[in-house]
Amino acid sequence: MWLWVLPVLSSCVSGPQPQAPVLMAVVSKGLPGVTLFDAASDRQICQAKMDVAPHEAAFTRDDRLLIVPIYSSANLGQPGPDGHAVNFMRTSDCGIEHVLGTGSIKRPHLAQSGASGLVYVTAEQDQSILIIDTAKRAIVGQLPTGSRNTHFFALSRDETRIFTSNVGDRTLSVIDVPGRKLLATIDAGASNQRMTLSPDGRWFVTSLWQSRKVAFYRTADQKLDFTVDIDGAPFVGRFSPDGRYLYNMGMEPDAQPAGIRVWKIDLAERSVVAQSSGKLGVGTGGIQVNPVNGLLYLTAYSGQVSVLDPQTLQLVRQFPAADTPDGIFFSGNR
Repeated sequence: MWLWVLPVLSSCVSGPQPQAPVLMAVVSKGLPGVTLFDAASDRQICQAKMDVAPHEAAFTRDDRLLIVPIYSSANLGQPGPDGHAVNFMRTSDCGIEHVLGTGSIKRPHLAQSGASGLVYVTAEQDQSILIIDTAKRAIVGQLPTGSRNTHFFALSRDETRIFTSNVGDRTLSVIDVPGRKLLATIDAGASNQRMTLSPDGRWFVTSLWQSRKVAFYRTADQKLDFTVDIDGAPFVGRFSPDGRYLYNMGMEPDAQPAGIRVWKIDLAERSVVAQSSGKLGVGTGGIQVNPVNGLLYLTAYSGQVSVLDPQTLQLVRQFPAADTPDGIFFSGNR
């Protein structure tokens, strides 16, 4: 009898398993908290309210948790309440599974997950990036940034380098992650915003927003390779999955209040080849490529998520988001 039953059981277990849906997280400063959506349908799944004002978040490598640093309702360098915690939010129901206190380290901001499963979080006032072991639920190390204005960074796929944007310091930092040391401080020549890495690891890229340029630096020698002029104030960029294009979201020129614009940079031509024209709201939040449908998703502080065609940058649709949406992130987006 067992000879007949065992193959049947084995067949059942080894069959195709249902895949978890790709999730989209929108972090809202004014909620304050996080809303999770189904990335395939834009349908809201659940929502969590949190203390002070979170700005950014990161999915853990298994997508079971969303790591949400609690920053401040004030902008970088401005007085205001200081967050001093990192929330571990379950993606199954938006429940807060754990709150990691950061003690005297205030305003943790950007989080990114590494290939090892460790999570890295900026602690700008402490001139460091925290290393968090999510299994131990503890801070297990710190990386020096050399700046009190390290607001954003990009982590290499092999987890050996971090490239930071130091905003008002007009500098960028290069950090040796395994060695836990600052390798170089680069004079960007202007205030810079955000940081991203090309999929092939060739460039780290920041927005020289007041200078109306996007700057591409070589990772091989940390030297400026080239810049692309922008008709407006570039703010945050994301590469297309194939690395052929950079999509940069920023502010339209010569307007008060300045509305959001998106520019598409062709890396082969090293120039802007498309620009958005739709009403995308006011107040630049985040921009990402949805891994399910390939469309561009961006948030505006004025309270909406806009969806753009990545080829033409034409507006496809919009839907409301909770008060002052900022960072936007997708699960399974490695």
